Order: sequence, then structure tokens, then C-alpha cells
Amino acid sequence: MKTETSIQYERRHFLKRLGAGSLAAIALPAFANEGHVQLMAPNGGSAPDEKYWEQIQKQFAVPSNLIMLNAANLCPPPTAVNDQVKKMLDGLGKDVSFQYREQFSEKRKKALQVLAGFTGVGKEEIGITRNTSESNNIIVNGLDLKPGDEVLLWDQNHPSNASAWEQRAKRYGFTVKKISVPADPQWIEDLIKPFRDAITPRTKLLGFSHISNTSGIALPAKELCMLAAEKNVLSLVDGAQSFGFLDLNLKDLGCDFYTGSTHKWFMGPLENGILYVKKESADSLWPNIISAGWKEGALTVDEKYCMLGQRNETTLAGIAETVNFHQTIGKKNIENRVVQLNTYLKDQIKAKVPGATFVTPLPTELSGGVTIISFAGKKPAELSKKLYEAHGIAAAPTGGIRMSAHIYNTLNDIDKVVKALQAISV
Repeated sequence: MKTETSIQYERRHFLKRLGAGSLAAIALPAFANEGHVQLMAPNGGSAPDEKYWEQIQKQFAVPSNLIMLNAANLCPPPTAVNDQVKKMLDGLGKDVSFQYREQFSEKRKKALQVLAGFTGVGKEEIGITRNTSESNNIIVNGLDLKPGDEVLLWDQNHPSNASAWEQRAKRYGFTVKKISVPADPQWIEDLIKPFRDAITPRTKLLGFSHISNTSGIALPAKELCMLAAEKNVLSLVDGAQSFGFLDLNLKDLGCDFYTGSTHKWFMGPLENGILYVKKESADSLWPNIISAGWKEGALTVDEKYCMLGQRNETTLAGIAETVNFHQTIGKKNIENRVVQLNTYLKDQIKAKVPGATFVTPLPTELSGGVTIISFAGKKPAELSKKLYEAHGIAAAPTGGIRMSAHIYNTLNDIDKVVKALQAISV
């Protein structure tokens, strides 16, 4: 039988390892699955319990007096990811020679390889940009569109997948049509019908945010991409709010183009984005940023569209470590946890904060990891400021009070958030 002293020693030793390196080295129950190590719940069940997630929380440097609920904008990376990037940045500060920087090429190749595996695509189909906005603009400026052509966009798209199209349309004469969906959809068909009804023989592309950052509505991306393909229309999915949260396989999703950022739900390094171009759709897209290293006839997405000149290559070291972090926990476990946290948040607000009005649909199949509420007569910016200054809770005044819980949050954190909402709503 273990003594209290031995238990305390094991706990200290465990926490020391939590702060010292990769999660893959943690001695929690695990099993091998298709070459990846995935952590099981301590009780041997199929889903990790709350104690497990409390240990995961310790992988992040967020102090105990702060609660980060801003995954829709920026996530803290795990300590192991920060360590990898810091190590490379420190090295570069000492040696900026071409010889030292040769390793960045290999790290980029490794990052592309693991990202391809993580998203279920061929390594020639994915590239690394600086963020979702840049990836979106590569698509916006890379397609041949002319007067008479039409682009359909969700009216809740991010500006990089909305205003960017409008500016190009002014220059080249094609038409941009924006599609609205019900503010309070009751079922998935409510989100599909407006797009189906809007497609015409002139439509060349359907572009939409997978999950809205202003309402929290999650569009049925697979169904919309299938609809587009049936009509011989290209599809662009802005995955800023789904990459790293949902257990995605982009081949299964069926899109022609997919974009995302590593610093949001993926919990990875800053100044990195992903660009997926389906192999069969690559011929329709022209490169529009060309720098050193670009070659005529390049066959991969990264070589053809993502040669962006000098950039902070040290951050690439954190991408493989971030993928390892996701795979160690299990992509589906992460998705389920985010859904659990946001469902609990909605339920608790509904039960205990009577003055709150939900902007985000309550059903999980119609929403993602973004939960937005509002209070009549109160300004979201002022309430978000109070949440942070008085309660240490980082949210966003976007569409209301936007809260985006992730795996570094616990159910106890959510309880504190609800109490804080009660206090500021008075």
C-alpha cells in the first residue's frame, strides 16, 4: 500500500514532468493505436474524467488566477510547444548563418508531413502560411473570375473571406452574393436551404466560415461542400474556428480549399496558418505571392503558393509538437471535451443567469466551441472588461460576450465564469 509520503512524491514528480517536456512522456495509462499513443481515462474507460483534464490544464502556463476563454481568437500553447519555439529562437539569436538555418527546411518538411497526417490529406496538398487570413487571400486572388461569374458567401464570414472578395470583385467585375441563415436555426436544413436556393449556373465558388466567430453558428460543412460539388461549384471552408477543435478529415469533408490558423483552437505557435488545396482543384488556382524558392511547375501546395519570403521560421518547430499533443490526448477526446465544456456553460447560464440572451444556438449540432450571450441594455465591451479586470476571465466583445472554452479549462472554471456573469449582469 502506498504511503501518503510516497503519493506526495509521485504527485510532485508527475507535475515536474508536466512542466518539463512533451505530454507524450507522461506516464498515464495509454495504448497504441495506429502508431499513435493516446491517453485513456485513469479509470480505464473510453473517456477521460475531470481529474485527467485537471492534469492536462497543468500543461499550460496560464496562472491559476486567470481563466482563458478566448480560443476563438488566440490560445495559449502547451509548455512543450513554447519550449520548442523558444529553443529555436534563442539559437537563431546566437547564430543567423545559413548553416544554422538549414535545419528550418527539415522542420518545415516535418511540419508539413504531420499536418497532412493530422488533416487526412496528401503532403503535397497542404502548405504553411502565416494565418487564416493569408490562406483565404491566396484563394481570393488566385482564382480566375470574370464579369458574369458569381461568388456565394455567408454573411457571417470573416473579412478575409468577405471584404477581400468584394475588393477583388470591384477590380475584375464578378458578382459577390451574401447569404443569410436564420438567427435561431431549428435544424440543419435551416442552414443548408439558403445556400441551395442561391446557387445559379453563374456560381463559381461557395465560401463560408465553418463556425461563425460572431454568432457561434456551425454550418454543416460536409453537406454544403457536397452541394457545391453536385453543382460543379468550388468550395472554400474557412476553418479558423474548427481546425484543432473538431476531429476533421478534410478528404471526408469534401472541400476544394480549407484554411486555418495554428494559434487558435490548434493551440500551436503564432504566425502559422494552413492552406489545403485538393489535388484535383490545384489547376484552377494561380500563385499570387512569389518569393525566393518559388519554381515554375512546382507540384506541391507549399512550394506553389506559400513561398512568402523571410519569416519567423523558428515557430515551425512547434507545429510537430502541437500535433503530437493532440494525438497523445486523442483528437476525438479533444472535440468531445470542448463540446462538454460549452454545453455545460450553456446549461449553467440558462439555469443561473436569467438576464442572459443566447446569440449562439443551444443545440450542439448547430454550434461549435463558441458561446455568445448578450444582456439587454449592456455593452459587451464594458462587460468583457469587467470580466477580466474583476474576475480574471478573458473573453471577447464579439457579437456579444464571446466565450470559447478549450481543454485547458475545467468544469470548475466554468462554474467560476457563471458566478462572474451573475455579478457583472446585476
